[in-house]
Amino acid sequence: MTTAQIAEFHADPVLHVFEQDGGWHWGITVPRALGSGFKVIAYSDRSFSKEDAARDDGSQVLGSLAYASHAMLAASLREQGA
Repeated sequence: MTTAQIAEFHADPVLHVFEQDGGWHWGITVPRALGSGFKVIAYSDRSFSKEDAARDDGSQVLGSLAYASHAMLAASLREQGA
């Protein structure tokens, strides 16, 4: 894992919920490591009929990403002998 990859997972991810094409969707972004703007790191590939359903699903994924990033950082630090 590169330093940029670790930094990507340690930036504060943000959940966005939005309506598009008659359904609700979610996306999770982080600030780009270099330059400006944001990078989409996860998104819903299906639409939801209600905003709350999209938010709940996105929140579950956001929680899973947080858990995975901590596990990846711990493994990376072990590999580096920290």
